[in-house]
Amino acid sequence: MIKKNKTCLAQVAEFSNLEQAWAHIWANAKRQSKNSLDLDNLSLNDFNLDKKNRLRSISRKLVEGNYNFNNLHPFLIPKPNGKFRLICVPTIEDRIVQRALLLVLNQHYHKKFDNGISYGFISQKTVKDAAIQACTLRKTHQWVYKTDISAFFDNVDREKLIEKIKSFIKHRSLHKLLFLSVSREVQTTSLAQEKRIKKLGIQRGLGVRQGMPLSPFFANLFLESFDNEIKATGLRAVRYADDLIFFAKTEAECHLINDFCRKKLKKLDLTIPHLEEKNSKTVIYKPNETVEFLGLGLSPKRSGADYELILTKQQIDAIRTELLQLGSIQQLLDNNIKLANLGNAIDSRISGYKAAYADCITNYEELENQLENLQQKILLNIYGPSGLDINISKLTSEKRKFLGLT
Repeated sequence: MIKKNKTCLAQVAEFSNLEQAWAHIWANAKRQSKNSLDLDNLSLNDFNLDKKNRLRSISRKLVEGNYNFNNLHPFLIPKPNGKFRLICVPTIEDRIVQRALLLVLNQHYHKKFDNGISYGFISQKTVKDAAIQACTLRKTHQWVYKTDISAFFDNVDREKLIEKIKSFIKHRSLHKLLFLSVSREVQTTSLAQEKRIKKLGIQRGLGVRQGMPLSPFFANLFLESFDNEIKATGLRAVRYADDLIFFAKTEAECHLINDFCRKKLKKLDLTIPHLEEKNSKTVIYKPNETVEFLGLGLSPKRSGADYELILTKQQIDAIRTELLQLGSIQQLLDNNIKLANLGNAIDSRISGYKAAYADCITNYEELENQLENLQQKILLNIYGPSGLDINISKLTSEKRKFLGLT
């Protein structure tokens, strides 16, 4: 437990706080990533072997005011449209310190961020909470205006963010570490990588790099004044990071909301896509249209004017596509899944989807049936001609049962 009578920096540096931060990182790391080396040539497994001494060393540097953050390791993740998404990963020690900072910041500033508008990365708030609130708001305000902030993280003005830190974070002992986190840049390893990153619109000195534990906190801090302006006007809205959804009585009101967002975000040097653009992410939806928000559909009920949360056909198809990748032996090996842990791996993925949607969508039974059928299809793909090439038709019922086939 963090002792409140200490300075905030001392609270961050407490061994128990750093230990809690490390435990979060360790628990959320995928098994195959625990041997990956960071820019300090250190892996999570290496750190874990000597974690007490390493955490004490971090604590000492924090107390003495000698802690400095390293640059970030860039990872370019391919997107379905052929482009790349840049994730910037801090060193293990930097991740621990940023996570420890978050623990202390959440203790002192949680209530200020829990403003009824923002749901992204707010303690004890989830994607499910955001979707349920959106569905509730649509029951009385059926027109929907939906948009997102264009390249939000890459366009955050660092000087403005630092001013917000100064005015919002009253615990001055944390300022130095927060300023240092804001200014982290990508450490490229080749000219080709540097060109790819530049092509994504990443500019040195501008934006907050995604992948740092503090990045979501900075996002909420930067948009805190925007949230307050939404509340002051009485607009009904839900924000999840840079995704925005508003609810109105009429189409005309949606156009006023569009003007409001454009005007208020301009003060932060941010923008949103134009309504008139082809395939724009800024859309106005009529009361009888299903709106996709955070991976769920806000859909009119067939029985009347009420609304419900569903998984649309496209969303279910996306889940099918992702799970069917487990039917590829190469994909399994890439994820460190072998025959010995195959059953648990498939069960774990399917259970994860069931748990995520169990108490929020009305077509859960449809999803459950699809998932059960998929489990058999995945196994058949693995055992069949494109996998282990077992002649399933010649197996006895006992052997089929042994392989998990029905």
